[in-house]
Amino acid sequence: MLKDYVALTLQRLGVQVSRSPSSGFEYLLQHPRYRKHTVSLMGMPFEIADGHSFYYSHREIFIDEIYKFKCNSKQPTIIDCGSNYGVSILYFKQLYPGAKIVGVEADPYIYEILNNNITRTNINSVTLLNKAVSNHIGSIEFFSEGADGGRVHKMDESKNTSSVDTVALDDLIDGQVDFLKMDIEGSETDVFCASRKLNKVKQLFIEYHSFVDETQNLGDLLSCLAKNNFRYYIHTQFCSKKPLVDDKIQLGMDLQLNIFAKQL
Repeated sequence: MLKDYVALTLQRLGVQVSRSPSSGFEYLLQHPRYRKHTVSLMGMPFEIADGHSFYYSHREIFIDEIYKFKCNSKQPTIIDCGSNYGVSILYFKQLYPGAKIVGVEADPYIYEILNNNITRTNINSVTLLNKAVSNHIGSIEFFSEGADGGRVHKMDESKNTSSVDTVALDDLIDGQVDFLKMDIEGSETDVFCASRKLNKVKQLFIEYHSFVDETQNLGDLLSCLAKNNFRYYIHTQFCSKKPLVDDKIQLGMDLQLNIFAKQL
């Protein structure tokens, strides 16, 4: 009753009030972290490695629809760098059932879950690669976090490390790419700016990561987008509300941004 009264009062004052819809997965926030679960996603069994990360990922992708894009083709080509458990792939297939998708996931443990999930759904036109998207050709040391935070940048919270084969972004781009999604935990600027095929990408999403022990390279990424004729838009995903006086660090990062862009 009190919440309703407050909401009504704010509305009368001209303040818009909206309630975040329930995802149905709130119960996962009460579960211990980094333990496998099987949930129901789109009416199918779906395996996850960590309830917390899945909850927030599902909310961003299926409720907030941060990866939603428009395309005239019913069979868009999508490159998904950092596919994790496969939530994004199922969302893309819901958005465009005829989409042709290449999903890349570096973490061997998470890739196994991803592969099981996509195989179980029996969806078509999805190619999965257990590789790290990189501008370094060969193999690279990968630090696994146990959920969606694995990366090539050294991590104190790492559960284990492994050697992972790499793939260049340009090796994934074969013809027009209608949507490129890149969530590769800090390697995005080096990978993106090394590409010579960005003119083939029509729309994209990049999650930018700023590590406290490294020089920020956001300027390089934005400059690269501008030089390649992209119009970009930026949302803050993680940052201290008062960064000049209150440091907030999350897995060694002090800033995460969602960058959306489209070719002009």
